[in-house]
Amino acid sequence: MTVRARSRQRQDDEQLLAAAVWAADLGLYVWDVSSDTVRWLNDWCGRYDIDPCEGARHGVRWRERVHPDDRVRARHEYDEHIAGRRDRYETEYRIRTLSGAWRWIRNRGYVVRHGPGGRRRKLMGICVDVDERKRVDAALEYSRRSLEALAAAAPIWMILTDADGIIEFLNRPLAHRGIGPAEVVGQPVTMLAGDPAEALRIDAIRQNVVRSAQPQMHTMLLNDGRAIAAFANPLIEHGKVIGIAAVILDVSESRNRERDLLNAVAGEQRRFAHDLHDGLGQELTGIALLLKTLARRAAAEAPTLAPGLEEVLDYANGAIATSRAVARGVSPVGREHGGLEEALRELAERIRRQGGPTLSYRVTGRDGGELDALLADNLYRIAQEAITNAVRHSGARQIVLRLERSLVHVRLAIEDDGSGLPPGADEGSGLGLRIMRARAELVGARLVVGALAPQGTRVECTREWPVAGSVRSPRLRKPKPKPKPGSKSRR
Repeated sequence: MTVRARSRQRQDDEQLLAAAVWAADLGLYVWDVSSDTVRWLNDWCGRYDIDPCEGARHGVRWRERVHPDDRVRARHEYDEHIAGRRDRYETEYRIRTLSGAWRWIRNRGYVVRHGPGGRRRKLMGICVDVDERKRVDAALEYSRRSLEALAAAAPIWMILTDADGIIEFLNRPLAHRGIGPAEVVGQPVTMLAGDPAEALRIDAIRQNVVRSAQPQMHTMLLNDGRAIAAFANPLIEHGKVIGIAAVILDVSESRNRERDLLNAVAGEQRRFAHDLHDGLGQELTGIALLLKTLARRAAAEAPTLAPGLEEVLDYANGAIATSRAVARGVSPVGREHGGLEEALRELAERIRRQGGPTLSYRVTGRDGGELDALLADNLYRIAQEAITNAVRHSGARQIVLRLERSLVHVRLAIEDDGSGLPPGADEGSGLGLRIMRARAELVGARLVVGALAPQGTRVECTREWPVAGSVRSPRLRKPKPKPKPGSKSRR
């Protein structure tokens, strides 16, 4: 009874082993190394159309079916184990099927019995089909290399970060800083910034993408004067942002072309305004003076004509006023109208006359220099947009307009005591704010929009330029050599 019980237990164990082998899709074999014969314990080879190479010369026949590119490596792994230099034999290779196709398999085994003198006799092993995984891995590797080659050839920056802004991939080196892509991996994306202000803005963009889970586009003016456009797209998994994929494009050249075009348009506008003011306006003024003279003579010599001439004179004066208004509207900051300072003063007066909030205008730090026409025009338009927003949307009762000029910068600031900006508006979500930012970046200025305490909004636009002969970074400043005794300094 004991023998029968053990026999039934052995049969049960064998059935369990067979079930486990079938479920794992394993091919079990025992290889007698001395006689070079193999015995398969299941029909795994038949399921995958592989010649089991049973009988004599198994090893020779099996190796002949291994792919030539894998044959040396697979034989080396086998020899290392048989020689006792490795505890296990394990390798992956391609084997030719009976139909002529190549299939990837993993072969694992170890010696389970030794002959006299420690000579290896039998090796037990398993084969596993890994063809699908290897083909998927190969396709993924091809895609990875293709994407890396495409990213390296692209004339734009490609950055992949996690949700916290830690860089995971960068396609191009930071040539101006001598840093390669691999060196920035694991670093915060803010390290790409040139100064603390840029770093804060980059982090604000990251936070906005994570918070909104929506693609964002931002333009930014770097400290070296270049303009870039950043397109950031969130990577979402299970409804949560887990990373950000961004491309950055240097738009300095297009901005320069746009600036040249706008300069040309502004030049034509100034010429048109000048023609209106000094051409048509002067001619209409001459006609008005002649009509005034004729009206006086008619009042004495032909009274019946005087009313008609007075009426024509009124039309002429109206035409003069209209031409001057059109000229001023076309080029409000033109030199003939007193420049930016006078244009802002008239803007403030016009707001006061409309009966809106109290508006005060202050100019400080005048240096007497003349601003570039494109810069002056865009500063005026920014002030106009900011004041309009404060009047229409914030319910402000008081607005302060300041213009500060010095040798190193011009700064325009508009403050109001209104209700302030809605959450997220300071990041450029509104059309008016986007327009103001675009105008500022076009002329190389920085626009900062923020809240005031206890309430209100401040819009500040600053355009800086270095003083001739100055150096921006103290670390790059070279000490001046001391003059030799008796030498004269050169100017």
